[in-house]
Amino acid sequence: MTAPKNQQDLDNIIKNSHFFKRVAFDFLPEISYEKLCLLYKLVRDDDRKKYASLVDCLIKIQWSKFAGLEAITIEESISRQFQDEIIPFDPIGQARHSKAIFDFVAHLKSSLDSMAVFLNLYFSLGYTGGERDFRKPQFQNAVKDINIIGAKIASLGKWLDKDEVSSESIIATRDEWTHRNFPEITAMSPPIKIGYLPIPKNLKNFNIDNEHLSSIYFWTTKGFVDFHFEKMSDLFDVVVDSCLKVEKANNLNKKNRKSVNSPKVSLFPMKATKNQEVKKMRVKEYNPIYIFNASKLLEELPDKILRFLTKNEADLFAKIAGHKIFNLRDQSQIFLVQNNIILDDKNVIDFKNFEQLGLLNYAQVVLKKGDVLVCGYRGFKILWDDDGDRSIETYSITKIGNELAKLVSVNYEADYIDDIIKFLNKQKINVQLLAISNIAKTGYRYDTLGHFPYEK
Repeated sequence: MTAPKNQQDLDNIIKNSHFFKRVAFDFLPEISYEKLCLLYKLVRDDDRKKYASLVDCLIKIQWSKFAGLEAITIEESISRQFQDEIIPFDPIGQARHSKAIFDFVAHLKSSLDSMAVFLNLYFSLGYTGGERDFRKPQFQNAVKDINIIGAKIASLGKWLDKDEVSSESIIATRDEWTHRNFPEITAMSPPIKIGYLPIPKNLKNFNIDNEHLSSIYFWTTKGFVDFHFEKMSDLFDVVVDSCLKVEKANNLNKKNRKSVNSPKVSLFPMKATKNQEVKKMRVKEYNPIYIFNASKLLEELPDKILRFLTKNEADLFAKIAGHKIFNLRDQSQIFLVQNNIILDDKNVIDFKNFEQLGLLNYAQVVLKKGDVLVCGYRGFKILWDDDGDRSIETYSITKIGNELAKLVSVNYEADYIDDIIKFLNKQKINVQLLAISNIAKTGYRYDTLGHFPYEK
């Protein structure tokens, strides 16, 4: 999406896009963005309120996909940790996996409920309240009489059967896990063809004897998510096709409107909490690593790294995150620390652990006389007696390490500032401590807080 340059530009973007707000379309390649834009152009202004429940349906389809991705990612991250003679046990991960699977099913069934409300209103089926539900045979039969939608609903008989005993029914699965049971998922150690956290196909009774551990009786997590998400996204597509057919018929006397190729626009509400001059909108770039379909997984890199850290290592990384600084001259980021930090009287962890994990790199950093190094709201202007550059041995942060450091909340306490001054003094570097404000490309404001020369 291209950021709007002004209010008029923003108004034009909204006017020529769609009414499916609160949906991140880059994340939903399964849904035809072009069809939704064309539908928007065909629908008369007075009729757009009819589509509110279809918008709600797509929002919840999106939510279900996020939940499904989380379940797949958790299973993948745990199963990759298996090694000879080592069994990973992640109770929090398994609990999150079960919750994500439940959320996936709940959101998908909720999207189906919203679709039922929409179809009832749009095609004037005449049902009210709880009658507008695919759980009801009479409602299903009424929908089966609707043009192309009817054939699709007929093909989804098992998926929509509330009395089905297998998890192939989205309705039966949601009812069972909401009212009577929960996703009974047992870890497989080591993982086998049905995965590490397989999902039983039988909702009532299932057996985890070795002879039953196959795809006949269990889904892989990814197989379960793919199966149900494909059913729902295909049904949504057919409903949109049906609406396009109706709207085109209503516009026979008007000039045929064709869809226009345009970048995908995602519309989310935002309220201004104060008057301000906005010169630019920074739109987060779409990264395909976050898209999900049959062959791609959501990669939560920082979360995966944390799973490989011991508690002491995690505590240490949180501590050294406070030592991350950047050089105003070239914007480079480094850690100005010794090769180990004492956490307490008993624990000393060497930084080589973080080198092996790809978080830090041992490096020689060249500093120039007069450079200003910034840590939070403190600056360190560095000086020495001769006129040459100064090369110091320290650690630079990798791209992966920087992503992990973003998760750490740092207040830049006095201890961190003292550590950095001590480190620089040991390199025979004089330090002028500054209170930094209003940093810009052209300069910054500062107050001098003190001078800390090295001991000669």
